[in-house]
Amino acid sequence: MIVSKPITKTLTALSIFLILIFGSFFMLLSSLLSGESYFIFKLILAPLTLVIGLLVLGKLLAAIKIVKIGDNRIVVFYPITRMKVDIKVPDILGWREEVIKTKNGEFREVKILYTKKKILKLSNRENTEYDAVVKYLKKKVKVSR
Repeated sequence: MIVSKPITKTLTALSIFLILIFGSFFMLLSSLLSGESYFIFKLILAPLTLVIGLLVLGKLLAAIKIVKIGDNRIVVFYPITRMKVDIKVPDILGWREEVIKTKNGEFREVKILYTKKKILKLSNRENTEYDAVVKYLKKKVKVSR
């Protein structure tokens, strides 16, 4: 059985970024309430940092998933919402791997389409066992779009 989890390095980096963003938001808010210098600048910057922080937090929470692949099944578990999705290999309508060359190497992402427009995305920078997942899909799922 293949178990693909989020890479802890990525989660740590995003968590540190979120701590810095929300820390700067609260510092801006405190500064906004205590001093009058640069009031308009702080008034614009405070909500902007809050929106950026909330967007990154939403992305982080949505990206946390544990994927177990084996026995002609793909089981996706989202620990934040405690939701579990069970996909049988015959229910997979298609899958595609996209490769983007970057300065630091390759960013690869596999998209698995199942049951009427639902997509499961896994990438080599965010998930462990990425190569094993792609190898399993090439072996078991004949349809590739």
